[in-house]
Amino acid sequence: MADIIEFEKRRQQQQSEKTNGLTEEKLEVLKKVLQCARCQLKCSRCGTQIEQPEDRQHSPLPYPLCSGCIDEYKVYLELTTGAAGGKSYWHNQEWIEIWRTWLQHQKALDHYRNSKEFIKLLHEFEGLW
Repeated sequence: MADIIEFEKRRQQQQSEKTNGLTEEKLEVLKKVLQCARCQLKCSRCGTQIEQPEDRQHSPLPYPLCSGCIDEYKVYLELTTGAAGGKSYWHNQEWIEIWRTWLQHQKALDHYRNSKEFIKLLHEFEGLW
């Protein structure tokens, strides 16, 4: 009798391990959404390391940008407001579309972070940090 496997106990243990794994996975995703997406040490557009904060240019957007992306964003603004022509041959309609959709994506992330569901998720994991 000592060798009988308690199936119900084993099933509950497996379910508990699975639930704990999902919780850890959710925590990791939450950390990435909160920390990595708004890291002040990397460009939010191209991902390159940004040098010392006091040495970098101030981003015209609420997202940290490297100096190269700041320059490209300024060109994007000029092209979309009709202020000037493109500075380089690659500043074409597809390039403008990339910037436009990237800006939309950033706004969508901001809206998600401010949603009541995301805030509820933060409260659920508050004690686990």
